[in-house]
Amino acid sequence: MRYLLSVFLVITVASVLWLSAAVPQTEESQIEGNLYTNIRLGFSFLFPSGWDVQQADDRDINTLGDSTVVFKARNPDLTLFAFSANLPAPSATTPVIDTGAKWLGIHEEEMEEQNFEVRGNIRPVLYGNFEFYRLNFRSRERRDRIYQTVVVTTIDRKIIGFGVRGKSEDDIDEALESIESIKFFDAEFTAYDAVVQATEPEEVIQLGKKFLDLFPDSDLATFVHKRLAISYQQLNDYENLVFHGEKTIELRPDDPDIRPTLAMAFAEQGENNKAIDYAVEGLRLLETIEKPADTPIRRWVALRDRGVADANYAQGLAYLKKSLGTVGDSTVILNRSIEYLEKAIEADPRFDAAYFRLGYTYTRLNEADKAIENYARTAAIDGIAAQLALEQLQTLYDFLKRDPAGIPQFTQEQLAYIDGKTAEKEAQIQLLEEEERMKLQQQLDLQLQPQQPQPPQQQQQQQY
Repeated sequence: MRYLLSVFLVITVASVLWLSAAVPQTEESQIEGNLYTNIRLGFSFLFPSGWDVQQADDRDINTLGDSTVVFKARNPDLTLFAFSANLPAPSATTPVIDTGAKWLGIHEEEMEEQNFEVRGNIRPVLYGNFEFYRLNFRSRERRDRIYQTVVVTTIDRKIIGFGVRGKSEDDIDEALESIESIKFFDAEFTAYDAVVQATEPEEVIQLGKKFLDLFPDSDLATFVHKRLAISYQQLNDYENLVFHGEKTIELRPDDPDIRPTLAMAFAEQGENNKAIDYAVEGLRLLETIEKPADTPIRRWVALRDRGVADANYAQGLAYLKKSLGTVGDSTVILNRSIEYLEKAIEADPRFDAAYFRLGYTYTRLNEADKAIENYARTAAIDGIAAQLALEQLQTLYDFLKRDPAGIPQFTQEQLAYIDGKTAEKEAQIQLLEEEERMKLQQQLDLQLQPQQPQPPQQQQQQQY
Protein backbone atom coordinates (compact mmCIF):
# COMPACT_ATOMS: atom_id res chain seq x y z
CA MET A 1 0.00 0.00 0.00
CA ARG A 2 3.05 2.29 -0.13
CA TYR A 3 3.02 2.60 -3.88
CA LEU A 4 2.04 6.27 -4.14
CA LEU A 5 4.28 7.34 -1.26
CA SER A 6 7.23 5.66 -2.96
CA VAL A 7 6.47 7.64 -6.10
CA PHE A 8 6.92 10.94 -4.30
CA LEU A 9 9.95 9.82 -2.33
CA VAL A 10 11.75 8.69 -5.48
CA ILE A 11 10.98 11.94 -7.28
CA THR A 12 12.08 13.98 -4.25
CA VAL A 13 15.36 12.37 -3.30
CA ALA A 14 16.49 10.73 -6.54
CA SER A 15 15.83 13.29 -9.25
CA VAL A 16 19.57 13.57 -9.87
CA LEU A 17 19.54 9.95 -10.99
CA TRP A 18 17.34 10.52 -14.06
CA LEU A 19 19.09 9.77 -17.32
CA SER A 20 20.06 12.84 -19.27
CA ALA A 21 19.44 11.38 -22.72
CA ALA A 22 16.06 11.77 -24.42
CA VAL A 23 13.90 8.66 -24.29
CA PRO A 24 14.19 6.65 -27.53
CA GLN A 25 11.29 5.46 -29.65
CA THR A 26 10.24 2.11 -28.18
CA GLU A 27 7.57 -0.53 -28.65
CA GLU A 28 5.59 1.22 -25.90
CA SER A 29 6.04 4.91 -26.67
CA GLN A 30 6.53 7.32 -29.52
CA ILE A 31 7.53 10.97 -29.54
CA GLU A 32 6.88 13.34 -32.41
CA GLY A 33 7.95 16.87 -31.55
CA ASN A 34 6.46 17.41 -28.13
CA LEU A 35 3.64 14.88 -28.63
CA TYR A 36 4.12 11.85 -26.39
CA THR A 37 2.08 8.71 -27.20
CA ASN A 38 1.94 5.68 -24.94
CA ILE A 39 1.10 2.84 -27.33
CA ARG A 40 0.50 0.19 -24.67
CA LEU A 41 -1.74 2.20 -22.35
CA GLY A 42 -3.45 4.21 -25.08
CA PHE A 43 -3.00 7.89 -24.36
CA SER A 44 -1.17 10.87 -25.78
CA PHE A 45 -0.57 14.44 -24.68
CA LEU A 46 1.55 17.47 -25.52
CA PHE A 47 4.29 17.91 -22.95
CA PRO A 48 5.78 21.43 -22.55
CA SER A 49 8.06 22.49 -25.40
CA GLY A 50 11.72 22.45 -24.53
CA TRP A 51 11.36 19.78 -21.83
CA ASP A 52 13.54 16.66 -21.87
CA VAL A 53 11.89 13.24 -21.98
CA GLN A 54 13.73 10.59 -19.99
CA GLN A 55 13.23 6.99 -19.07
CA ALA A 56 13.47 5.94 -15.45
CA ASP A 57 16.07 3.31 -14.66
CA ASP A 58 15.05 -0.25 -13.76
CA ARG A 59 14.80 0.45 -10.05
CA ASP A 60 12.54 3.44 -10.55
CA ILE A 61 10.35 1.65 -13.06
CA ASN A 62 9.67 -1.03 -10.45
CA THR A 63 8.85 1.66 -7.92
CA LEU A 64 6.74 3.87 -10.12
CA GLY A 65 4.82 1.16 -11.92
CA ASP A 66 4.48 0.35 -15.58
CA SER A 67 5.55 2.54 -18.47
CA THR A 68 6.97 5.32 -16.33
CA VAL A 69 8.36 8.24 -18.25
CA VAL A 70 9.80 11.48 -16.90
CA PHE A 71 9.51 14.97 -18.36
CA LYS A 72 12.05 17.46 -16.97
CA ALA A 73 11.92 21.20 -17.37
CA ARG A 74 15.01 23.29 -17.95
CA ASN A 75 14.39 24.37 -14.39
CA PRO A 76 16.02 21.42 -12.58
CA ASP A 77 13.57 21.70 -9.69
CA LEU A 78 10.49 20.96 -11.84
CA THR A 79 9.62 17.41 -12.94
CA LEU A 80 6.51 15.89 -14.50
CA PHE A 81 6.16 12.12 -14.61
CA ALA A 82 3.59 9.68 -15.96
CA PHE A 83 2.88 6.26 -14.48
CA SER A 84 0.33 3.47 -14.43
CA ALA A 85 -0.77 0.81 -11.98
CA ASN A 86 -3.24 -2.04 -11.93
CA LEU A 87 -6.24 -1.59 -9.69
CA PRO A 88 -6.22 -4.29 -7.00
CA ALA A 89 -8.80 -7.03 -7.34
CA PRO A 90 -11.46 -6.98 -4.58
CA SER A 91 -10.95 -9.52 -1.80
CA ALA A 92 -11.91 -10.13 1.78
CA THR A 93 -9.28 -7.63 2.91
CA THR A 94 -9.19 -5.30 -0.10
CA PRO A 95 -12.09 -2.93 -0.72
CA VAL A 96 -13.55 -2.33 -4.16
CA ILE A 97 -11.37 0.33 -5.77
CA ASP A 98 -12.97 1.50 -8.99
CA THR A 99 -12.15 5.23 -9.12
CA GLY A 100 -9.08 7.38 -8.94
CA ALA A 101 -10.45 8.95 -5.75
CA LYS A 102 -10.61 5.61 -3.95
CA TRP A 103 -7.15 4.70 -5.19
CA LEU A 104 -5.73 7.94 -3.78
CA GLY A 105 -7.71 7.56 -0.59
CA ILE A 106 -6.12 4.28 0.44
CA HIS A 107 -2.70 5.98 0.39
CA GLU A 108 -3.53 9.25 2.12
CA GLU A 109 -2.96 8.11 5.71
CA GLU A 110 0.34 6.49 4.82
CA MET A 111 1.60 9.73 3.34
CA GLU A 112 0.73 11.65 6.46
CA GLU A 113 2.96 9.28 8.44
CA GLN A 114 5.94 10.37 6.38
CA ASN A 115 7.56 13.74 6.00
CA PHE A 116 4.68 15.12 3.90
CA GLU A 117 1.46 16.83 4.72
CA VAL A 118 -1.65 16.57 2.60
CA ARG A 119 -3.05 19.91 1.49
CA GLY A 120 -6.79 19.85 1.01
CA ASN A 121 -9.01 16.97 0.02
CA ILE A 122 -9.00 14.67 -2.95
CA ARG A 123 -11.02 16.50 -5.58
CA PRO A 124 -12.18 15.87 -9.14
CA VAL A 125 -10.60 17.83 -11.97
CA LEU A 126 -11.10 17.77 -15.73
CA TYR A 127 -8.25 17.41 -18.17
CA GLY A 128 -9.15 17.06 -21.83
CA ASN A 129 -12.79 16.40 -20.81
CA PHE A 130 -11.69 13.35 -18.80
CA GLU A 131 -12.28 13.15 -15.06
CA PHE A 132 -9.16 12.87 -12.94
CA TYR A 133 -8.74 13.10 -9.18
CA ARG A 134 -6.13 15.38 -7.70
CA LEU A 135 -4.25 15.33 -4.41
CA ASN A 136 -1.79 18.03 -3.30
CA PHE A 137 0.85 17.80 -0.59
CA ARG A 138 4.15 19.36 0.49
CA SER A 139 7.14 18.49 2.59
CA ARG A 140 6.90 19.44 6.27
CA GLU A 141 10.16 21.37 6.35
CA ARG A 142 9.80 25.08 5.63
CA ARG A 143 13.30 25.37 4.31
CA ASP A 144 13.64 24.20 0.69
CA ARG A 145 10.04 23.09 0.81
CA ILE A 146 8.95 20.79 -2.00
CA TYR A 147 5.43 20.85 -3.43
CA GLN A 148 4.00 17.76 -5.12
CA THR A 149 0.74 16.90 -6.82
CA VAL A 150 -0.63 13.73 -8.32
CA VAL A 151 -3.64 13.39 -10.63
CA VAL A 152 -5.06 10.00 -11.58
CA THR A 153 -7.86 8.50 -13.62
CA THR A 154 -9.06 4.94 -14.23
CA ILE A 155 -9.13 3.27 -17.64
CA ASP A 156 -9.92 -0.45 -18.05
CA ARG A 157 -9.04 -1.38 -14.45
CA LYS A 158 -5.82 0.60 -14.64
CA ILE A 159 -4.69 3.79 -12.98
CA ILE A 160 -3.19 6.32 -15.37
CA GLY A 161 -1.45 9.01 -13.35
CA PHE A 162 0.70 12.11 -13.61
CA GLY A 163 2.76 13.62 -10.84
CA VAL A 164 4.59 16.92 -10.57
CA ARG A 165 7.34 17.99 -8.19
CA GLY A 166 8.44 21.58 -7.92
CA LYS A 167 9.53 24.45 -5.67
CA SER A 168 6.27 26.37 -6.06
CA GLU A 169 2.59 25.62 -6.50
CA ASP A 170 2.47 27.96 -9.52
CA ASP A 171 5.10 25.87 -11.30
CA ILE A 172 3.12 22.73 -10.58
CA ASP A 173 -0.13 24.21 -11.95
CA GLU A 174 1.66 25.39 -15.06
CA ALA A 175 3.15 21.94 -15.69
CA LEU A 176 -0.24 20.27 -15.22
CA GLU A 177 -1.75 22.49 -17.93
CA SER A 178 -0.11 20.18 -20.47
CA ILE A 179 -2.49 17.39 -19.45
CA GLU A 180 -5.34 19.45 -20.90
CA SER A 181 -4.23 18.05 -24.26
CA ILE A 182 -4.60 14.42 -23.20
CA LYS A 183 -6.42 12.00 -25.48
CA PHE A 184 -7.21 8.35 -24.81
CA PHE A 185 -7.63 5.60 -27.41
CA ASP A 186 -8.17 1.84 -27.39
CA ALA A 187 -4.52 0.82 -27.48
CA GLU A 188 -5.17 -2.90 -27.77
CA PHE A 189 -7.59 -2.63 -30.67
CA THR A 190 -5.44 -0.03 -32.43
CA ALA A 191 -2.45 -2.39 -32.34
CA TYR A 192 -4.61 -5.33 -33.44
CA ASP A 193 -6.16 -3.37 -36.30
CA ALA A 194 -2.68 -2.53 -37.56
CA VAL A 195 -1.96 -6.28 -37.80
CA VAL A 196 -5.25 -6.88 -39.61
CA GLN A 197 -4.68 -4.07 -42.12
CA ALA A 198 -1.12 -5.13 -42.96
CA THR A 199 -0.80 -6.90 -46.32
CA GLU A 200 2.81 -7.99 -46.65
CA PRO A 201 3.87 -11.00 -44.52
CA GLU A 202 6.99 -9.22 -43.22
CA GLU A 203 4.85 -6.29 -42.04
CA VAL A 204 2.31 -8.63 -40.43
CA ILE A 205 5.12 -10.39 -38.56
CA GLN A 206 6.63 -7.13 -37.32
CA LEU A 207 3.30 -5.73 -36.11
CA GLY A 208 2.09 -9.09 -34.77
CA LYS A 209 5.20 -9.62 -32.64
CA LYS A 210 4.85 -6.06 -31.35
CA PHE A 211 1.21 -6.73 -30.40
CA LEU A 212 2.11 -9.91 -28.51
CA ASP A 213 4.91 -8.11 -26.65
CA LEU A 214 2.54 -5.33 -25.55
CA PHE A 215 -0.61 -7.38 -24.93
CA PRO A 216 0.39 -11.00 -24.24
CA ASP A 217 -2.81 -11.76 -22.32
CA SER A 218 -5.19 -10.14 -24.81
CA ASP A 219 -8.26 -12.04 -26.01
CA LEU A 220 -7.15 -11.00 -29.49
CA ALA A 221 -3.81 -12.79 -29.17
CA THR A 222 -5.32 -15.94 -30.70
CA PHE A 223 -6.08 -14.15 -33.96
CA VAL A 224 -2.66 -12.52 -34.02
CA HIS A 225 -0.94 -15.90 -33.61
CA LYS A 226 -3.10 -17.21 -36.45
CA ARG A 227 -2.17 -14.31 -38.72
CA LEU A 228 1.48 -14.82 -37.87
CA ALA A 229 1.25 -18.52 -38.71
CA ILE A 230 -0.17 -17.76 -42.14
CA SER A 231 2.47 -15.09 -42.76
CA TYR A 232 5.27 -17.49 -41.84
CA GLN A 233 3.69 -20.04 -44.18
CA GLN A 234 3.96 -17.49 -47.00
CA LEU A 235 7.66 -17.09 -46.19
CA ASN A 236 8.21 -20.88 -45.97
CA ASP A 237 9.31 -20.52 -42.35
CA TYR A 238 8.23 -23.93 -41.10
CA GLU A 239 9.43 -23.59 -37.49
CA ASN A 240 7.59 -20.33 -36.79
CA LEU A 241 4.52 -21.48 -38.70
CA VAL A 242 4.23 -24.50 -36.42
CA PHE A 243 4.90 -22.46 -33.27
CA HIS A 244 2.21 -19.87 -33.94
CA GLY A 245 -0.19 -22.40 -35.43
CA GLU A 246 -0.05 -24.62 -32.35
CA LYS A 247 -0.29 -21.55 -30.11
CA THR A 248 -3.51 -20.65 -31.94
CA ILE A 249 -4.97 -24.06 -31.23
CA GLU A 250 -3.84 -23.90 -27.60
CA LEU A 251 -5.69 -20.60 -27.12
CA ARG A 252 -8.70 -21.51 -29.26
CA PRO A 253 -9.15 -25.27 -29.60
CA ASP A 254 -12.25 -24.97 -31.80
CA ASP A 255 -10.54 -22.86 -34.48
CA PRO A 256 -11.26 -24.68 -37.76
CA ASP A 257 -8.91 -22.80 -40.08
CA ILE A 258 -5.40 -23.27 -38.73
CA ARG A 259 -5.41 -27.07 -38.60
CA PRO A 260 -5.46 -27.50 -42.42
CA THR A 261 -2.58 -25.03 -42.63
CA LEU A 262 -0.58 -27.00 -40.08
CA ALA A 263 -1.53 -30.26 -41.79
CA MET A 264 -0.06 -28.98 -45.07
CA ALA A 265 3.11 -27.89 -43.32
CA PHE A 266 3.57 -31.26 -41.63
CA ALA A 267 2.88 -33.08 -44.91
CA GLU A 268 5.48 -31.00 -46.75
CA GLN A 269 8.00 -31.84 -44.02
CA GLY A 270 7.21 -35.55 -44.22
CA GLU A 271 5.57 -35.73 -40.76
CA ASN A 272 2.78 -37.75 -42.31
CA ASN A 273 0.90 -38.96 -39.24
CA LYS A 274 0.78 -35.46 -37.77
CA ALA A 275 -0.45 -34.13 -41.09
CA ILE A 276 -3.26 -36.69 -41.26
CA ASP A 277 -4.30 -36.11 -37.63
CA TYR A 278 -4.51 -32.32 -38.05
CA ALA A 279 -6.32 -32.67 -41.40
CA VAL A 280 -8.94 -35.06 -40.01
CA GLU A 281 -9.59 -32.83 -37.00
CA GLY A 282 -9.76 -29.75 -39.22
CA LEU A 283 -12.32 -31.35 -41.52
CA ARG A 284 -14.40 -32.43 -38.53
CA LEU A 285 -14.55 -28.86 -37.27
CA LEU A 286 -15.27 -27.44 -40.72
CA GLU A 287 -18.23 -29.80 -41.07
CA THR A 288 -19.79 -28.77 -37.77
CA ILE A 289 -19.14 -25.03 -37.61
CA GLU A 290 -21.98 -22.71 -38.61
CA LYS A 291 -21.68 -19.60 -40.72
CA PRO A 292 -21.44 -16.46 -38.56
CA ALA A 293 -24.44 -14.20 -39.10
CA ASP A 294 -22.27 -11.23 -40.07
CA THR A 295 -20.18 -13.09 -42.66
CA PRO A 296 -21.34 -12.94 -46.31
CA ILE A 297 -22.08 -16.29 -47.97
CA ARG A 298 -19.39 -15.80 -50.60
CA ARG A 299 -16.66 -15.17 -48.04
CA TRP A 300 -17.86 -17.99 -45.82
CA VAL A 301 -17.86 -20.52 -48.68
CA ALA A 302 -14.42 -19.36 -49.83
CA LEU A 303 -12.94 -19.78 -46.34
CA ARG A 304 -14.62 -23.14 -45.76
CA ASP A 305 -13.63 -24.53 -49.15
CA ARG A 306 -10.06 -23.31 -48.68
CA GLY A 307 -9.85 -25.25 -45.42
CA VAL A 308 -11.45 -28.34 -46.95
CA ALA A 309 -9.09 -28.19 -49.94
CA ASP A 310 -5.98 -27.75 -47.79
CA ALA A 311 -6.94 -30.52 -45.34
CA ASN A 312 -7.61 -33.01 -48.13
CA TYR A 313 -4.46 -31.98 -49.99
CA ALA A 314 -2.43 -32.53 -46.82
CA GLN A 315 -3.82 -36.05 -46.46
CA GLY A 316 -3.25 -36.77 -50.13
CA LEU A 317 0.36 -35.62 -49.89
CA ALA A 318 0.91 -37.51 -46.62
CA TYR A 319 -0.32 -40.79 -48.14
CA LEU A 320 1.75 -40.17 -51.25
CA LYS A 321 4.86 -39.77 -49.11
CA LYS A 322 3.90 -42.82 -47.07
CA SER A 323 3.85 -44.81 -50.29
CA LEU A 324 7.48 -43.92 -50.96
CA GLY A 325 8.54 -45.79 -47.85
CA THR A 326 6.33 -48.79 -48.44
CA VAL A 327 7.99 -52.13 -49.11
CA GLY A 328 6.14 -54.04 -51.81
CA ASP A 329 2.94 -53.04 -53.57
CA SER A 330 1.87 -49.48 -52.68
CA THR A 331 -1.24 -49.38 -54.88
CA VAL A 332 -3.69 -49.13 -51.96
CA ILE A 333 -1.85 -46.19 -50.40
CA LEU A 334 -1.50 -44.42 -53.76
CA ASN A 335 -5.21 -44.80 -54.44
CA ARG A 336 -5.88 -43.33 -51.00
CA SER A 337 -3.72 -40.37 -51.97
CA ILE A 338 -5.71 -39.93 -55.19
CA GLU A 339 -8.98 -40.00 -53.22
CA TYR A 340 -7.94 -37.05 -51.04
CA LEU A 341 -6.26 -35.06 -53.81
CA GLU A 342 -9.43 -35.27 -55.89
CA LYS A 343 -11.45 -34.03 -52.91
CA ALA A 344 -9.04 -31.10 -52.64
CA ILE A 345 -9.64 -30.24 -56.31
CA GLU A 346 -13.39 -30.59 -55.86
CA ALA A 347 -13.22 -27.91 -53.17
CA ASP A 348 -10.85 -25.75 -55.23
CA PRO A 349 -10.83 -26.45 -58.99
CA ARG A 350 -7.77 -24.21 -59.42
CA PHE A 351 -5.57 -25.99 -56.85
CA ASP A 352 -2.50 -26.42 -59.06
CA ALA A 353 -0.38 -28.22 -56.44
CA ALA A 354 -3.10 -30.86 -56.07
CA TYR A 355 -3.18 -31.44 -59.83
CA PHE A 356 0.61 -31.74 -59.87
CA ARG A 357 0.62 -34.30 -57.04
CA LEU A 358 -2.12 -36.23 -58.84
CA GLY A 359 0.01 -36.28 -61.96
CA TYR A 360 2.90 -37.75 -60.03
CA THR A 361 0.65 -40.28 -58.25
CA TYR A 362 -0.79 -41.54 -61.55
CA THR A 363 2.75 -41.80 -62.92
CA ARG A 364 3.59 -44.09 -59.98
CA LEU A 365 0.56 -46.19 -60.92
CA ASN A 366 1.65 -46.30 -64.58
CA GLU A 367 -1.54 -44.55 -65.70
CA ALA A 368 0.09 -42.26 -68.24
CA ASP A 369 -3.02 -40.64 -69.72
CA LYS A 370 -4.31 -39.54 -66.33
CA ALA A 371 -0.85 -38.33 -65.37
CA ILE A 372 -0.66 -36.26 -68.58
CA GLU A 373 -4.15 -34.89 -67.96
CA ASN A 374 -3.28 -33.63 -64.48
CA TYR A 375 0.11 -32.25 -65.46
CA ALA A 376 -1.59 -30.35 -68.28
CA ARG A 377 -4.13 -28.91 -65.83
CA THR A 378 -1.26 -27.82 -63.60
CA ALA A 379 0.40 -26.07 -66.52
CA ALA A 380 -2.89 -24.50 -67.61
CA ILE A 381 -3.33 -22.77 -64.26
CA ASP A 382 0.11 -21.21 -64.78
CA GLY A 383 0.99 -21.17 -61.10
CA ILE A 384 4.14 -21.97 -59.19
CA ALA A 385 4.21 -25.60 -60.39
CA ALA A 386 3.53 -24.81 -64.08
CA GLN A 387 7.13 -25.12 -65.29
CA LEU A 388 7.68 -28.42 -63.48
CA ALA A 389 4.44 -29.73 -64.95
CA LEU A 390 5.53 -28.80 -68.49
CA GLU A 391 8.80 -30.64 -67.96
CA GLN A 392 6.92 -33.74 -66.82
CA LEU A 393 4.62 -33.49 -69.84
CA GLN A 394 7.61 -33.33 -72.16
CA THR A 395 9.13 -36.40 -70.49
CA LEU A 396 5.91 -38.41 -70.76
CA TYR A 397 5.30 -37.41 -74.37
CA ASP A 398 8.86 -38.45 -75.24
CA PHE A 399 8.47 -41.76 -73.40
CA LEU A 400 5.16 -42.49 -75.17
CA LYS A 401 6.62 -41.28 -78.50
CA ARG A 402 3.92 -38.65 -78.89
CA ASP A 403 4.41 -35.39 -80.73
CA PRO A 404 5.17 -32.70 -78.08
CA ALA A 405 3.72 -30.09 -80.44
CA GLY A 406 0.32 -31.21 -79.18
CA ILE A 407 1.05 -30.15 -75.58
CA PRO A 408 -0.13 -26.49 -75.92
CA GLN A 409 -3.45 -27.53 -77.49
CA PHE A 410 -4.08 -30.21 -74.89
CA THR A 411 -3.20 -27.76 -72.12
CA GLN A 412 -5.77 -25.28 -73.47
CA GLU A 413 -8.41 -28.01 -73.46
CA GLN A 414 -7.66 -28.70 -69.80
CA LEU A 415 -7.91 -25.00 -69.03
CA ALA A 416 -11.45 -25.07 -70.48
CA TYR A 417 -12.20 -28.01 -68.18
CA ILE A 418 -10.93 -26.06 -65.14
CA ASP A 419 -12.90 -22.97 -66.14
CA GLY A 420 -16.03 -25.11 -66.38
CA LYS A 421 -15.51 -26.51 -62.88
CA THR A 422 -14.87 -22.98 -61.57
CA ALA A 423 -18.12 -21.81 -63.19
CA GLU A 424 -20.01 -24.63 -61.47
CA LYS A 425 -18.62 -23.49 -58.11
CA GLU A 426 -19.65 -19.92 -58.87
CA ALA A 427 -23.19 -21.05 -59.74
CA GLN A 428 -23.43 -22.91 -56.42
CA ILE A 429 -22.36 -19.78 -54.54
CA GLN A 430 -24.88 -17.64 -56.39
CA LEU A 431 -27.60 -20.13 -55.53
CA LEU A 432 -26.67 -19.99 -51.85
CA GLU A 433 -26.63 -16.19 -51.98
CA GLU A 434 -30.11 -16.14 -53.50
CA GLU A 435 -31.42 -18.58 -50.89
CA GLU A 436 -30.02 -16.39 -48.11
CA ARG A 437 -31.47 -13.25 -49.70
CA MET A 438 -34.93 -14.86 -49.90
CA LYS A 439 -34.68 -16.04 -46.30
CA LEU A 440 -33.79 -12.55 -45.08
CA GLN A 441 -36.62 -11.06 -47.13
CA GLN A 442 -39.10 -13.50 -45.59
CA GLN A 443 -37.91 -12.55 -42.11
CA LEU A 444 -38.24 -8.86 -42.94
CA ASP A 445 -41.75 -9.35 -44.37
CA LEU A 446 -42.77 -11.21 -41.24
CA GLN A 447 -41.52 -8.39 -39.02
CA LEU A 448 -43.36 -5.76 -41.10
CA GLN A 449 -46.60 -7.74 -41.27
CA PRO A 450 -49.30 -5.89 -39.27
CA GLN A 451 -50.70 -7.78 -36.31
CA GLN A 452 -54.30 -8.95 -36.76
CA PRO A 453 -56.70 -7.55 -34.16
CA GLN A 454 -57.94 -10.19 -31.78
CA PRO A 455 -61.66 -10.97 -31.52
CA PRO A 456 -63.32 -9.17 -28.59
CA GLN A 457 -64.05 -12.48 -26.83
CA GLN A 458 -60.36 -13.49 -26.99
CA GLN A 459 -59.29 -10.06 -25.70
CA GLN A 460 -61.68 -10.42 -22.77
CA GLN A 461 -60.32 -13.87 -21.93
CA GLN A 462 -56.78 -12.52 -21.93
CA GLN A 463 -57.75 -9.83 -19.40
CA TYR A 464 -58.57 -12.54 -16.94
